[in-house]
Amino acid sequence: MKKVLLGTTALAVASFVGAQQAKAQFEVTVGGYTEQKFGYSSVDIDGTTADFDGFDLKSDSEIHFKAKQTLENGLTFGVQIELEGETNTGDQIDESYVFIQGSFGQLLLGSENSAGYKMTYAAPDVSFANVNSGDQTNWLPSFGLGSTQAGYFRRVLGTTYLELDGVNDSQRVTYFTPRWSGFQLGVSYTPDGAQDNNSQLTETRAFKNAFDIAANYVNSFDGFDVALSGRYGFAEDEVNANSDPEVWSVGLNLGYGGFTIGGSYADANDQGANTGEAYDAGVSYTTGPWGASFTYFHGEAEGSVLAGDEEQDAFQFAVSYAMGPGVTLEGNITHVKFEDDDGGANFDDKATYGILGVKLSF
Repeated sequence: MKKVLLGTTALAVASFVGAQQAKAQFEVTVGGYTEQKFGYSSVDIDGTTADFDGFDLKSDSEIHFKAKQTLENGLTFGVQIELEGETNTGDQIDESYVFIQGSFGQLLLGSENSAGYKMTYAAPDVSFANVNSGDQTNWLPSFGLGSTQAGYFRRVLGTTYLELDGVNDSQRVTYFTPRWSGFQLGVSYTPDGAQDNNSQLTETRAFKNAFDIAANYVNSFDGFDVALSGRYGFAEDEVNANSDPEVWSVGLNLGYGGFTIGGSYADANDQGANTGEAYDAGVSYTTGPWGASFTYFHGEAEGSVLAGDEEQDAFQFAVSYAMGPGVTLEGNITHVKFEDDDGGANFDDKATYGILGVKLSF
């Protein structure tokens, strides 16, 4: 009995040591970023006498944990988990996925953006508070008195970086091919719209069986840089008749001698605030640590029973300065206007704001 116990103990110790050695082969790194933006906003909202003018400080921070190892067969296995520094929605873990890569390309499994989102090119800018990302809502509040800002996040009112039905960081499978002569393809499959959880799949859902197919081309010719993207996505809606979600978009960047011009167009067909179009255009210039850009964004979304059609127009001029590796300073001036036709009255909500910010990436 004692002999067996000693043998079992030795086996357990050997297994533990072996497990520790196996774990030790993973290269673990910690990275992330923090953005701190201090600004002043002058706000005009229809339907209220409240005064929203003033100074404010906005923050956005994430910590990224990454572990990977390359096996003897050449395949690299890894995991990435991103922790939010601030959250208003309870989404403490932003993304969490496994990646497998090799000569065949890359496979992603888990909570991450779609291939179409990740492969999109849009107007160039040097700002980390750019107008094609939704940062405007930090400086122009909405109380339903003017713009309801429905259909905003990952939707056509707020960006050309769309996700089907606005479903962001869902559990999905994504594959990217290797890049051949500048071309790369990507495809994602999303079983359902659940985000950051393992909810049970049911046949009767408003969003299921989503596919996203994307391609881009990136190359340089005699000092000219070219980046071109296109994507198409679709899903099933078993709840609302004749409203299967669809999105498509195209984007282009052309660069030469520090200058880059470009833009993008996106279209969504679903229901209510998820239906509409968005586009942006811009130009940027970089020289040494300095950068400057001017960007225009337009988004519009159809209304629903409770809210009318909405439109957004935003203009931004930004300047950036890279002080050193991972340290960037920025200043920008932005004007944004939301228009909302609620069926009985038209509301115009406007804001002009200036921001000074710092971003640390590590």
